[in-house]
Amino acid sequence: MKEIDIPRYVDSQVQLLFWEIDEAAIFIGCLGAGIALGGWATIASLAGGWYAVKRFKRFKSGALDGVLHHLCYEAGVMALNKHYDDSSKRDYFY
Repeated sequence: MKEIDIPRYVDSQVQLLFWEIDEAAIFIGCLGAGIALGGWATIASLAGGWYAVKRFKRFKSGALDGVLHHLCYEAGVMALNKHYDDSSKRDYFY
């Protein structure tokens, strides 16, 4: 049997600069809200987005990868996959 090397980070999320994609989405969302409000809110959203990402990293360190996707599914914002499209509909199997 021939040994092969398995990559260490196969299931890692996509990186965007120095953040993972879910952390960048939080920062970009805060920044977008600040830009929509305009004025000093834009600068405040930079600080707020940085703080939100810092807190999310701390939360994510004790959870599974992709926890933001699962939180969005549980809130009903997006589908988890093609089999689980609506979190408000509960299926009970007997």
